[in-house]
Amino acid sequence: MLRMVRGVSLKKQGDDMRRSLAVALSIATVATSLLGSAVSASTPKPAFPAIVGNGSSFQGNWEAACIVKFNAKAPTGYSTNGSVSYVVSSSGDGMTALSTGGTADFAGTDAPDLTKTPKDGGSPIAVPITAAAVGFIYNVQDANGALIKGLKFTPALLDAIYKGTVTYWDADAVQLANGAKWIAATRTKAGYWKGGMAAKLQHTPISVNVRANGSGTTKNLNLYMAANVPGANWNTSGSKNWGSGSGMTITSGSIASVDTRANSAAMVAAVKATNGAFGYADAPDAVSAVSANDVAFGKLLNVHGEYELPSAGTGTRLIDNAKALAGITTNGFLSSSESIGLFSVDAPGAYQLTVISYVMGSTANTAKNTAVKAYLTYALKSCQGAGGFVGLTKDLVAIANAQVAKLG
Repeated sequence: MLRMVRGVSLKKQGDDMRRSLAVALSIATVATSLLGSAVSASTPKPAFPAIVGNGSSFQGNWEAACIVKFNAKAPTGYSTNGSVSYVVSSSGDGMTALSTGGTADFAGTDAPDLTKTPKDGGSPIAVPITAAAVGFIYNVQDANGALIKGLKFTPALLDAIYKGTVTYWDADAVQLANGAKWIAATRTKAGYWKGGMAAKLQHTPISVNVRANGSGTTKNLNLYMAANVPGANWNTSGSKNWGSGSGMTITSGSIASVDTRANSAAMVAAVKATNGAFGYADAPDAVSAVSANDVAFGKLLNVHGEYELPSAGTGTRLIDNAKALAGITTNGFLSSSESIGLFSVDAPGAYQLTVISYVMGSTANTAKNTAVKAYLTYALKSCQGAGGFVGLTKDLVAIANAQVAKLG
């Protein structure tokens, strides 16, 4: 039997109290939500700061293609569009700009150097970001002034050209590499080369063009030569410099004539301008000149015994089959010995001189380094293969993202 308190049962009193408590909780929840909204409204998303990259001309086309996409909208967590720019110089100049110069927020490099401490006091972090083939480019014309296409190069022939023991385009070593056969002399006729490119090659001097000092592309070329011409005194630690004048610091030989070029674009322009000129540049930088028949790519003999042209496809075949890439997990980039391993991988259909390019940033906790992290995170997800470059494998992207997480 229910007790009555002033005409109201105890049960009814309990129900009323529960309803009152529910209403109070509801009001508190709404108040908390409104307070959170007010706090959120008072702390808007930050504007994306202007960040500057500097360095490797090798990755210049890739940076240009990726930056256009990134700057087209507001990155996650920011209220304004991206604001990234990139100064094309060289790997050495880029790392100087990040470190002692302090004029860059990140550096593009094909040969990372962890001794270069960022100006902001953070630790340097290397991030693999893209890859591309280094093409051997030439402008060699036949008797009618037409560009000769499809010339073949072996590592031994390249060694001879760089050391100055082969100085003309119709030299025996060039003829042999390109399939010509020597026809012995008779009583009435001198010996001569027949077949291959013999009918086209003229007695034109080879004008050798190399990159100016500080080039990561040069270092990778040097390591490629060390991998594929053993015992020929190529520096197995790599060198970004060819030396001054006619001397070559990276081999025991010398070249009779060397012209230095500031970056990949300047290299392509120089080769384009001179009959007999020879040089090297990242393949994407030279594609337009090759398409216009101003220069040609050489076919490079790979470890599998095939002559291949530089392209995204042939470069991918090397990267996909390179067990040497396992070494990149240590610090985010390949050491000189690991690069030699990459350049000597036996992969069918591969272009042997395919180079991984990197970005270097800082661990310092700054707004700009956080922005660099946002840009690189986007680049690894949305810019693989941009600008005609080789896309990184899934394993390499995973390693790169782990390196990016250390920035800022």
